[in-house]
Amino acid sequence: MKIIFTLPLCLIISFVVSIAQIDSPRVKTDLTVPVWQPHDFKFKALHKIDNPFLIKFSAKILSPDGKSFSIPGFYNGKSTWIIRVSPIVEGEWKIETKSELRELNGKITTFKSINNSNPKVHGFLRVDINHPHHFIYDDSTHFFMQAYEYDWLWALDMDKTNIPTIDKTLDLISSCGFNYVILNSYAYDTEWREGKTSPDDYGPPLMRPWDGTNAHPDYNRMNLAYWKHYDEVINALYKRGMEAHIFIKVYNKGVNWFLHKSPEEKLFFTWLIARYSAYPNIIWDFSKEAQREKDTAYKLSCIKFIRTTDPYHHLVTVHDDGKTYESGVYDSLTEFRSDQEHLNYHGTILREHAERDCPVANVESDYECGPGGVNDKTYGSAQTTDETIRTLWEIAMAGGYTAYYYTYTAWDVIRPLDVPPGYEDMKHFGDFWRSTKYWLLQTSDSLVSEGFCLANTGHEYVVYLNYAKPFTLNINSAAGKLAAVWYNPFSGKTKDAGRYENGFVKINPPEDWGSSPVILHLKEN
Repeated sequence: MKIIFTLPLCLIISFVVSIAQIDSPRVKTDLTVPVWQPHDFKFKALHKIDNPFLIKFSAKILSPDGKSFSIPGFYNGKSTWIIRVSPIVEGEWKIETKSELRELNGKITTFKSINNSNPKVHGFLRVDINHPHHFIYDDSTHFFMQAYEYDWLWALDMDKTNIPTIDKTLDLISSCGFNYVILNSYAYDTEWREGKTSPDDYGPPLMRPWDGTNAHPDYNRMNLAYWKHYDEVINALYKRGMEAHIFIKVYNKGVNWFLHKSPEEKLFFTWLIARYSAYPNIIWDFSKEAQREKDTAYKLSCIKFIRTTDPYHHLVTVHDDGKTYESGVYDSLTEFRSDQEHLNYHGTILREHAERDCPVANVESDYECGPGGVNDKTYGSAQTTDETIRTLWEIAMAGGYTAYYYTYTAWDVIRPLDVPPGYEDMKHFGDFWRSTKYWLLQTSDSLVSEGFCLANTGHEYVVYLNYAKPFTLNINSAAGKLAAVWYNPFSGKTKDAGRYENGFVKINPPEDWGSSPVILHLKEN
């Protein structure tokens, strides 16, 4: 005899609804996120997975204006995956996940984006289409790049629960006008100071970005402690309004990199984009010392991967790869040029601007020595403060951008709280250029009999002489007399220089400024 049990219809419906709620997407509607602020959306998958770093996970992001883009996600430990998003306009946003793992697939969440709340954040950095040698933010704020190369910044504070030393050093350099930090995603050791040569030698670092050793790395398993620390570094730069120029690879720092075009390489590039593309202050650089990579097709494939995978379209550049730049193959793949040039600073910028109408930065020119003089150095070359600052002014006077190096913060031997003399000079440098409408100034050396000249003809002129001497300036198209001021780049002192009208004007620099360079700044009242 069969015994048939029946359940009331209301219980059956209740049971089915409960099951559906377990599998259905979870929707949020009360979360608010300021424009241009990264936010982590967390998703759980509780069943056991051998290697969660290999799980494919991404999301489709729908903006308030109906546009959409896809962004990769990343595993962040404790059975948690993250989609890191930065809204770029105000309004209602929607996230829908996609994964080969059922628990992570098809999850939907929404949030509302509100007005940007950080006055130091202006959006993503772009090339100014109206003035293509210069940069501009999404909110139309002009950006004068004052870069500081601090390749191993991330190696500090790895033995601490937070980043006290990094915070102090960023506060220090930002107070001197630096707004752009160049750093590696990872480096192992320098060729010229191998091993632990002193207590302040940070190569090899305390942590690596993946499991295993440098000799036998496991590229398929990320070291989350390393990346959570790196998150803190990037966030520290972000909240101060400082750009982070990241060398994805580096060819002269002892890293045992993955094979070209391997799944492990794709995993690493995707990981960086998933983890950091939502930060508006990111600039991607394929590699430091990219000229050492002779396979041009490989370099191009990596850059194309960055461009197709990064939904925010951050600026992309390549360090020190002159011959490849000059071949033209980077023209459609990079927004600006990053040089390492130690000679003919001014002329090189002029030539490169003529070859391609884009920003040019000489990001590695001179290396300021330590307090003991030019023999106080951590690398084979070092220059005095005087030499270093004159070089940077010469580059700027060609309409190019610069990067400052100090021997005890440039590489793996780091004294983060040193205050070299160049810091004060670089503050004067930044203060001066931000007092001008530099984006309107064109190289106009033919207007002066000595030195260099940038001009917005008839409106503003900047004349620079490495050493004071009389010179003539050709002023034309001015509506009236232009007010002129002398500026000392070493002391920051100014001195009234009178008023000048159209014509060839003979000018004598101040006699009491010694051997300092002199700048004459003329502009309309």
